[in-house]
Amino acid sequence: MKTRIWYPQLDVYDAVRRIGVLLFEWQEKAPVLERLYIADFYLSNPPLLHRVSMPEDIRTEFRKLALPRPEKMFLSYPAAPLLFHKMEPIQKQAVQAMIGKGVIDAEVVKGGRVKLSPFGADFVSESLRSSITENEQGLLTFLVGLISDLGREDTRELRRRTGLRRMT
Repeated sequence: MKTRIWYPQLDVYDAVRRIGVLLFEWQEKAPVLERLYIADFYLSNPPLLHRVSMPEDIRTEFRKLALPRPEKMFLSYPAAPLLFHKMEPIQKQAVQAMIGKGVIDAEVVKGGRVKLSPFGADFVSESLRSSITENEQGLLTFLVGLISDLGREDTRELRRRTGLRRMT
């Protein structure tokens, strides 16, 4: 019998779930696509947040999440930029599928941002939110409220602190 290890960060269906719930949390603000991809990266790989440079007030909130360190995990993680690059086609495929199905507002995407459509907000609320655990909810709130706001006006600050960069 052969077994396979499932890596959720490399699964399009899980990417749709993660991106949907992230955008649901971001309902008031429409993030640029790169911020969404970075938040999704850390939602799927939370131990790697230990390697992010954070101001002390954000680090204090991060410690409350009690996430295990990457070296304490069963799996070993590659360098964050390598894994981020490997996730790129999966994330893009998930976003394109969500645009095609009307879950993401295509007009907002043309303007360089990403937001759920009214149909998408209902879909995520009814179908995807129930799959979020209590720990994931705390992580979602942290990612959307604190980490993604680093360098709010300019993505360079977020790139510098995370070491992640992608041309979208």
